[in-house]
Amino acid sequence: MSKIQDNFLLAINKSFAAYNKKGGARSSKKLVPIHKFLAETVLSKLNKGFSIKSLGVGDSKEAVFIGKYYPKKLDITVLKNNKIVATISFKFITSNYKQNANNYFEQLMGEAANIRRRNIGFAHFVVFRGETPYFSKNKNNLRGKEIKTEIIKEKDLQKYIKLFKDLDFPHKPDLLGICLLDFDKNKKSKVINSKNFDFSNETKEFLKNEFSLDKFLEKFIHLVNLKS
Repeated sequence: MSKIQDNFLLAINKSFAAYNKKGGARSSKKLVPIHKFLAETVLSKLNKGFSIKSLGVGDSKEAVFIGKYYPKKLDITVLKNNKIVATISFKFITSNYKQNANNYFEQLMGEAANIRRRNIGFAHFVVFRGETPYFSKNKNNLRGKEIKTEIIKEKDLQKYIKLFKDLDFPHKPDLLGICLLDFDKNKKSKVINSKNFDFSNETKEFLKNEFSLDKFLEKFIHLVNLKS
């Protein structure tokens, strides 16, 4: 495991702790540790002249971008001479994945088109849990009791692989990264062993290489330099 991945898991732990606090599931505070990690890691790999807008960095505000179709707050934004160059969209799916799976995917394609049609580099990184709890709804749409556990399947990842292999249309992110993890009894994160899941060899290879965090960040730096 690389140092970057170790630090990533530490940030995930902080995010997950904030998520588990009362009201944390609906608070942006749960995003600060992981957005801060990604922003600072990217900035450390760029040459002078670049700046970052993100939660947890500088004024801790997200950049507001006037997209092709609608305005959008961007998660982690790289700027040069105060001009937006590229952005990372980050998704951490902590519960109730199956009922929202198609919505997440469709939102990703819409977000990609909205940003890429303005010639801004767009990268997306998503974190799935190997075993995701499903909670009932409670008052004010807050989570209720845990009803069941949803196991991630091959079909849940195949749509992302198909998108990755698609031709370079605006609905496709410039870059895509995926991490699968879970939490131990102490609520500490760990990257799952894909061998314990019913994944095809192709999917296992993508998770290990093309979709890995290290590869994702390496490619994102190239994308930033290309767009600037």
